Amino acid sequence: MAALAAVLLIAAASSTSAFCPPKVTIDSVTYGGTGCNWQNTNYVFSPDYSTVTFIFGGMVATTDGGLANTRKFCQLSFALKYPKGWIFTLGKATGRGFAAIGKHSLGVYESSYYFSGQTGTCTISRKFYGPQSKSFEATDNFLTMVWSQCNGVPNLNIKTVVRVQGGKAAMFLDSHDTKFRLAFGILWKKC
Repeated sequence: MAALAAVLLIAAASSTSAFCPPKVTIDSVTYGGTGCNWQNTNYVFSPDYSTVTFIFGGMVATTDGGLANTRKFCQLSFALKYPKGWIFTLGKATGRGFAAIGKHSLGVYESSYYFSGQTGTCTISRKFYGPQSKSFEATDNFLTMVWSQCNGVPNLNIKTVVRVQGGKAAMFLDSHDTKFRLAFGILWKKC
């Protein structure tokens, strides 16, 4: 039986990632959905404040097992604490995993983000059409960027969805891993 998951790495440009506030911490994190919960989800913030990685244990989508298994999602919200005079956004997404998509079937992963109290939502989406059964690595840029407000510290909200449809389809991680990972590269600039 196939399991789904993909690795999304949202990475900042190397010239921007070196340009960060002197200290950044994660004040709070909340998450929920069919693909994550407090027992199987964790996060890590990089020492240079350029990447936050979320690790989910339940992001598995397959056409096996009924309609409830064809779509998994995780809605997360986190608050960063950083000095005044800085703003941030997210850059691009690299997804890595395995897709087993049958003829006339489809697999999709998508991620979107927005800041609490602000307008604008940025989204990336990657589709895998059948028939195919292979490992993948794909990079997608957010076509628009929404920056946090200057001297405001809004929650960053991220929703990730993995879904499959058709007669036979599944997406899952490479065999060396057992968790779905989202690594978000944070772009910083002074305001």
